This record gives sequence, structure tokens and C-alpha cells, in this order.
Amino acid sequence: MDPLLLNRSALARKLRFSQLLVLEMVLQSRSILRAAQTLNLTQPAVSKVILELEAWFGEPLLVRSNRGVAPTEFGELIGRRAKTLLAELRTMTDELNAYKSGVLGHVIVGTLIAASSSLLPHAIALLKAQAPHVVVTLRVGQMDQLLPILATGDLDLVVGRIPDDKTWRASAQEVAAETLYRDELCVVSGCRHAMAKKKNLTLFDLASYPWILPTVDSSLRKTADRLFEREDLPLPENLVESMSILTNLTLLADSQTCAFMPRTIAMPFVDSGMLCVLAVKGLDAFGDIGFFHRPGHNQGPAVELFKACLREAVRKVV
Repeated sequence: MDPLLLNRSALARKLRFSQLLVLEMVLQSRSILRAAQTLNLTQPAVSKVILELEAWFGEPLLVRSNRGVAPTEFGELIGRRAKTLLAELRTMTDELNAYKSGVLGHVIVGTLIAASSSLLPHAIALLKAQAPHVVVTLRVGQMDQLLPILATGDLDLVVGRIPDDKTWRASAQEVAAETLYRDELCVVSGCRHAMAKKKNLTLFDLASYPWILPTVDSSLRKTADRLFEREDLPLPENLVESMSILTNLTLLADSQTCAFMPRTIAMPFVDSGMLCVLAVKGLDAFGDIGFFHRPGHNQGPAVELFKACLREAVRKVV
């Protein structure tokens, strides 16, 4: 065996989770000082752990500068695997707590706009009714941000729109998707919009009004661009690009602005009198809504319970 290669048995005996925790915090904060403060350790103690790891692996893990530290290519590899191991440790802790105390735990959920104001609130309410001590942490982002984090174990689930194509698998090969329902796309405005009571509208009828479109990095923006292109229309000149529900609701209150929105997100605001669905013909379906997870990884009872709550919440949304 090449003496430079690592021995699995020796690695299992010598490597400690506490060392991985220190390394992860250093890589996350990009600073030995901030990592020490977060972990309630001294700076020399954190530096010692890094030096021990570098000596044992036989490779530098960090590049140091006056602006902090950055991982080497080898350090980035170790850090990525450390995240997965620590995620498994968190799952084991949740399982032990659930066994000893009933349903306890922590569910970390990434969310896309398609689920953040409809499916997720219902699912969280169902979870809390059954397991009030489970902590739910939500992280909002785009698909290309959330799925790689899910693959490493930093998230338990990602809830939102499942793209029609499978290109998302390239960045998250260990991730699978479960479809819960199919959502429709609609155009919304304030209830006093001039077109609110018109029938059989087209995008041409609305092109001169102010519009809110999703940001260019979102999958919904690709759908919006395609709809305007299909009608041989340029994008509206009076345009705001936003993925913020609260900001969009405020802008739509002027009764002039239009926006695309998934129907299940729009309907609670329509029912409350805040928005109106305009009768626009020929819109595409928004797509399948569901959740992404890591099959084959036992994520503990709290995550499994939350999956069941998501499935049950569909009946309140659709």
C-alpha cells in the first residue's frame, strides 16, 4: 500500500468529531478567531486542531492571509465530507432524543417561493399540533443554492417547485423528489385594476401596465419570458424584478401593477380581498410542487413526521 495513502481503520481511530466541528466552523466563518469565539474556545486551541488535522492528513487544509483563511482544494474536500458526517451525527442525536423523550428534534427546511406562503404554513401547523417541541428552521433560496446544501446534509428537505427537466440532478445526484400536487400559473393584480372585470384577456392587453417579474435566476422567470415571447411581445418596459412576496403585495396594491403567481399562493390573498386573478388565457401550468430529500439516509422521526404533514397539508392547499 502506498504510504502516502490514508488508512481507513487508522482514520476511524484517530479522527474525532470535535475536530471536524472545529474545521467546519473555520471554513464557514473563514476566520480562526470567529470560529474560536463561536465554539467558546481559545484561538490557539482552534489553530492546534487545524495543525493536528493537517499533520495527520499530510496536506494543508487552509490558506492563510491577513483577510482570514480559505480552504485549499484538499481542505474543501475534507470540509464537504465533514458536513455530511456532522449531519448524520445530528440525525442520530434526534433519534436518541425521540426514543428517550417522545418526538423531539430539529427539522431544517429549504423553501422556494412556490411553497413558502401556502403548503409550508399548513404543514408546519400540522407538525406543531402533533409535536410542539420539534424546532423548524426555514431557509429561503433558489433551487441551485438549496439542492447542493441538501445533498451535503445541511438541510433535511427542500420544499417547492420540481422542475420539468432533470438538470437539477447534476448538482445533487444523491437527491430525489416527491411530487405532491400540480399548480397552475395565473396573473394577479390589485382588486381595482382596470382589467379586473374583463374576460378573455391576453398578455397583449396587459403589456402597457407596470409588471413584477421574477428575478432572472429563477425558473419562473424562464416561464414568464417564454409566455411573452410566445405572444410576440417584448418584456414590459415598466418592470420590477422581485421574488419577495411582501414587496410584491405592496406594489400590487397600486391597482396598476400585474404579476405572475402560482395559483395556490395567490388564492389566500384573493380570498382576503388583497388581490384579484385576471382572466388571462393561454397560460402554462406552473409545475409540480413537492419536496426534495435524500433517499437512503435515515433522517430521524421528526423529519419523517414532517414529510407526512406535507402530504396531509396538500388537502388544505389544492
